Amino acid sequence: MSRRDPRRGSTEIVVFGRHPVLEALSADGAEVECVQLARGAAAELSRTVQSAAERAGVSIERCSRDELSRITQASRHDQGVAARVRLLNVIEVEAWIDGMKGRAARRAQRVLALDGVTNSQNVGMVVRSVVGAGLDGLLWPIAGQPWANGLVVRAAAGALFRCPILRCETLLEGLAALQAAGFEVSGLDGAAEASLFDAMPPHRAAYVLGSESEGLSSAVRELVDRTVAIPMNGPLESLNVAVAAGLVCFHAGGLIRGVGSEGISD
Repeated sequence: MSRRDPRRGSTEIVVFGRHPVLEALSADGAEVECVQLARGAAAELSRTVQSAAERAGVSIERCSRDELSRITQASRHDQGVAARVRLLNVIEVEAWIDGMKGRAARRAQRVLALDGVTNSQNVGMVVRSVVGAGLDGLLWPIAGQPWANGLVVRAAAGALFRCPILRCETLLEGLAALQAAGFEVSGLDGAAEASLFDAMPPHRAAYVLGSESEGLSSAVRELVDRTVAIPMNGPLESLNVAVAAGLVCFHAGGLIRGVGSEGISD
């Protein structure tokens, strides 16, 4: 039996590329430990990164291009700069649930989860929708999908540092914890009779999206309280998971007007 990669679930990650590093240096949800800049990097990049690092009080280490590639494992995308970052927005789902007391308990809570979505770019784009719609968290299992990494950060365009990450060991365990706390868990299923937009989300709502090829896993399908579909016009069977997640997030967040969005407030 193989051991799990110890980096999975870690709050310490490596980000790379000009914009992700600059986002990390300015974000409240990230603590940059150090920045690695390749020798011979473009002068404009060096000036910009050095200025941002100085403002953040972070040191810069110069390294060879080969050394940087070993750090990032993404020489085609790192643009000659990387940073070691500690994520400050990761919380165990049980601890997050325990924190929902007093006024927080009276406020509507909306959570998204992914089931078997393994493409880092898709995960990153989903993160953008979670943040853009103002959802309360992304349930993020350590097993079953890519953990936060440099490619996710790039696709999320900096939103990862602003996304509340509700960490759990497995998706089933995380969803069960939410259900025990009074969340209604809805699974997206193209064959479901009920539309996502038929009704207003309940006070505590969690939505699960499966992969485009497999959909919801059988175990998750058995666990969810109901299944809903995104209405489709024409012969298409499904949307890209990131597009579908965007619709779900903005519906759940009350930003898509119409049936299901009225009355969502603090």
